[in-house]
Parts: sequence; C-alpha cells; structure tokens
Amino acid sequence: MKTNMYKDFFYKFFLMKSRTKKIIKEFQLDNKILYSWGMKRSGEFHRNNTKNKKLVFIEDGFVHSFGIKKKKIPFSICYDNRGIYYDCDSDNDLKKYVKEKLSKKNITRAKKIIELWKKYSISKYNFSSFIEPPSFPYILLVDQTFGDLSIDYGDADENSFKKMFEFAVNNWPEHKIIIKSHPDVINYKKKGCIDISKYSKDRIIILGDIGQINRLIEFSSAVCVVTSQVGFEALIYGKDVHVFGKPFYSGLGLTIDHNTNNKQVNNQIKLEQLVFSSLVKYQICLDPRTKKECEVEEIMQYIHYLRKTSKFFPKDLEAMNLTPWKARQINRFVYPVNGKKVKFLKRFKSKMKNIIVWGKNTRTEGYINQVDDFISVEDGFIRSVGLGGDLYPPLSLLFDKRGIHYDASRVSDLEDQLQNSNVNYNEKMRARNLVDLIIKFKISKYNLRVTEKIKLPKNAINKEIIGVLGQVESDNSIIYGVPENNIQRTNFALVEQVRKDYPDAYIIYKPHPDTESGLRIKGKEEDSIIINADLIAHKTSLEDLFNKVDRIAVFTSLGGFEALIRGISVITYGFPFYAGWGLTQDYLEQHAWAKRRTRKLTIEELTFISLIKYPFYSSIKFNCLTEVENIFEEILESSGERNLEQIVFKYWGILKDYFSRISK
Repeated sequence: MKTNMYKDFFYKFFLMKSRTKKIIKEFQLDNKILYSWGMKRSGEFHRNNTKNKKLVFIEDGFVHSFGIKKKKIPFSICYDNRGIYYDCDSDNDLKKYVKEKLSKKNITRAKKIIELWKKYSISKYNFSSFIEPPSFPYILLVDQTFGDLSIDYGDADENSFKKMFEFAVNNWPEHKIIIKSHPDVINYKKKGCIDISKYSKDRIIILGDIGQINRLIEFSSAVCVVTSQVGFEALIYGKDVHVFGKPFYSGLGLTIDHNTNNKQVNNQIKLEQLVFSSLVKYQICLDPRTKKECEVEEIMQYIHYLRKTSKFFPKDLEAMNLTPWKARQINRFVYPVNGKKVKFLKRFKSKMKNIIVWGKNTRTEGYINQVDDFISVEDGFIRSVGLGGDLYPPLSLLFDKRGIHYDASRVSDLEDQLQNSNVNYNEKMRARNLVDLIIKFKISKYNLRVTEKIKLPKNAINKEIIGVLGQVESDNSIIYGVPENNIQRTNFALVEQVRKDYPDAYIIYKPHPDTESGLRIKGKEEDSIIINADLIAHKTSLEDLFNKVDRIAVFTSLGGFEALIRGISVITYGFPFYAGWGLTQDYLEQHAWAKRRTRKLTIEELTFISLIKYPFYSSIKFNCLTEVENIFEEILESSGERNLEQIVFKYWGILKDYFSRISK
C-alpha cells in the first residue's frame, strides 16, 4: 500500500512537468485519463495500475518536427486505446484501422497526401537542407539508436541489424551500401545499432549528415530497415523495402519481410489504406501557429512553408551593429528555420559572407559589394499593439536582399515582386479575405488603443475632407522616399502643398503617434501647421480619421496604404511602395523613380504581395513563425501593457533624434 502511495506522490510532484505532461496539456487531452508514453518504463506504473480509469497510449507522431533540434512538443502524436503501434504483439488501434475499408473520398484524400508528402519532401524529422544522393547505384540501410523500444517490441535485436547488413552486402554485390545514421545519434551522440568494424569498408558509406532523407530514399535501388519509420516513408516513394523486424507497416503485402516463418501474407493492404490509417486516423496533429488540432495536410503545408522560408536566410548569417533588443527580435524570425542566432553589437569583418542590418544607413551601405547576401530588415506593415519606439516586439518583419521598401531610389525585393510577380485567382481571393478581416477588426500597423474622436464642425459638411498624415521628419522613409528639390521634407510643407492643391477642402492634420507620445522629436514648424489645416486631430485613431475623410494625403506614410485597402482615395507627395501602380494619385508621377513602375495592379494584387508574400510573421503568443491571418487574434487579445525594458528605454528614440539634429 505504501509503495503505491510513494509512487503516486512521485508521479504527482516530480513528473507533472515531464514532457508527457506538457504534451497532454498542449494537445488538450482529457486529464481524467491515464496516459502511458508508449512502452517506456515511466508509464509502467499506469499500465499495471489502471484501477477503474481508462488507459491511453501516446507517442511521438509520424510527422514530428522541423529543425535541427528535436522539439519538446511535436507536430503530431499517436493516440491509441489498446497498445502502441511499434509493439507488434499488441492489439493496437492502428492494426484495426489498417484493415478498415476506405471510402472513395478517403482513397482520394490518401492519394493527395502521398502526392504532398513527395512534393514537399516530408519525413518524421524535417530539415531545411537535403542529404544529396550519390550518382552511383546504392542500397540504403537505415540504422537506429541503440535501445530504441521499437526494436525490442518489433521482434528484433542487434542480430537483426547484422542480418540486414549481411543480406544487403551479399544480395547487391554491384551496389554501394549507404548506412544512414539516426538523427539522435548525430545530435545527441547516442549509439547506433549497425557495427561494421568486422567488415570490409570498400563498399560501405556511412552518412552522419543532418538533413532531409527524401532524396536519399528516392534515388536508392532498395531500402533495408529493421523497424525504422523510414521503411514506411520508402513505401510512399514506391521502393522495395526489405524489413528485418516487425514494424507497423510490415506483414501487409507491401514489404519484403525477412523476419517471418510464414511467407504467406494474410492481409493484402493497399498503400492508401496504410497512409490514411497511420497519418489521418491514428495520429492527432497540433498546428503550432494556433495550438489547435488540425489535419496532417496543414502540418505538411507548414513544413513546406518553413523550408521555403529557410532558403531565404543563408546559414552563415551575421548581424551588424544591432542592439540586444533588435538582435532578439530578428532571432525570433531567423532561428526557427536557420538554427543559428545572430549576435548583437557585432562589427563587420572582411571574412563575412552574408550580413543583416537594421534599416538603411550610410555606415553599412559600403559592405554591399563585399558580401554575397546583404539583407536589410525593418518593421512590418502589421507590426504590433503599441509603438515600435516603445519597444513592443514586432509580429512582422521585412527582410529585403535588394534594398528596403521605403528607399524609392532603387529597386527593393518588394518593388520587384510588385512589378513582376503573378498573383493567381486563389491568392487574390485570399487577399480579398484579408482585406475584409483588416476592415472588420480595424487592423493597422500599431493598433493603438485610443478613444479620442474627431468632431467635425458644421462648415465641414459640404466640403471635401482631406486627411493629411504626419510622419517623423527624421525617419528614413522621408529621407529616402521623398526626393530632393521637389517638396520640402517637412510636415508643414506637406500640409501647405495640400492646401495649395485643394484650396477649398477641409483639411485635417493627424500628427504621427511617435511624436505625440514623446518618443520622437516633432518637426520644427509642426506648431505652425494650423495655418494651413482646419483641424489638428490629436491622439485619434487612423480608423476614426478614415471614417471622416474623402481622401488621404501623405508623403510616404503606411497610412496611405491602409486607406487604399479601405477604398479611400490617396494622394502621395513622396514615393511609397504602394505608389505608381495605378491605385494612387501621385504628385511625383513624372519623376525618374516612377518610370520603373509600369504595371497596373488591383488592390488584391497589391495586398497579396505586400501583406502576404513579402513580410515574415512571428507569433509572440505561440513562439513560432506564422502567417498574417493568424496574428489578428493575437492583436485583438493583446493588452498593450509595457514591461520594465520598455519603460527604461522609452526615450531612446527622442535622444537619438536630438543628437542627430545637433550634429548637423
């Protein structure tokens, strides 16, 4: 009795924070059920002491993770009421599912999953880079970690690996033998099971590289396994799979089984049945972007998205002159796909090949021709709940290899995409849905919680109402987005020009929130703007302004883009990324910069490229890369409260502006 009491105490107080407990919580499993992590010893107590409680077996799923490090919370888990899939003697749920006849609909779905698996190169462990196959004929042998429970419970042992090795060497004398180590052997220096020390190594190649195994499977002449999941993956590629244990996919007529006395296969199962039962019915998938249960296809799409994202960032990326805070924000976007963090306060060295800088400045411009990749990063167009100057972490960042979106003097990645990318029908529909969500939830760049309302006098009713958006005059978007010798780069000059162009209009000037909050210095003539403006809209929301005006006038403010999305006419007096595509009235339409932009875009095309294709999004709530649609709930839930770091560095921007001004 006391023994059970001590075990209960140990379980409750020491194992509550175990990986199993975390997974139970993350996957929102019923906590009234007893769970055993496969056949591990840690679950032995539950397996032998179920009392009147239900026992469920759980285990890492068949699609586990992306990245070099094995994740604590996998993309999927196996959920079994009767055993676990790798226990060949158990009457587990997967055996039952495999025998069930599929409907035509599910057969079609299984075939699509097989297509996606190959198209997106999916495996249990997924990486950004691939292990490239050799050009000569080879047989792929898959090693496993010593002590792997699937070996013992798969009716195999060390001798099984010896038999597999000897069979491959003798059966394919003209082939090379490639032995692929398990990722845990490489990452965590665990011991493997194949011992080749007693054999000639002339034909043997051991691959210990970290990387995607799919091409290695695809170009092999055959695959040999004991109980590894790679055998299942090889079946998806239509390979001859020789099996020397009893994994879940053997004995079904799909594999060549060497560990059975009975050569007669009782159950002739089609690949679609195996794929559907194992990847759809047997496992539960969790979308890391929402922490909600999802289908395996969504996980496969997400892995494809992560791998595609990883190709943008070179492996040996170094950051220049970053503050610790900015380095931390960049790493939220780079590290999940690159596996390497950039460092702060680092200086340029000639041996560096790929560098990343924040924004644009003359100090770092000189490095462009000295490196392979020069990446500029800036805050995204849907950024946060709170100002960047207040150090609210960004939900999106813009990484650009050609320039940066606000530097209109040269082509940026964004301009290149707007000029040359085709947007298909589905992408346009996605963009239209995104626009609808932005309007519905009143989404903007900073999503400030302001309550002041604009009150229009009676004399404004019969006039055209124009909203003029102020900017921080020392901001790079003014310096590099408004050419010299056309109009003075001040908010006063902007309002003055609008008054000249629209003398009878009712003009509302909205100051930039950074200057109103004291984070940045306001323009020298800011207080004189009232000479040309009818109303100064202090501390009001953009949304309220949009509801009052007939059109918006800007230098390069992102507010102009937000107005376009809402169907409001926009006049540009600088050259922002959204100007020159036939959607805005451009004061600089004859300027040399405008000559590069020859394409006419729809609002859906502009939105898709600018808000979906170009930016990178990262969830603060779930700590993962995500897509734009997934951050809206996060924005709506955020309180916008500031932490100590934000309070301490509140006035960094205004000090920077002050010293920049006195140095001129």
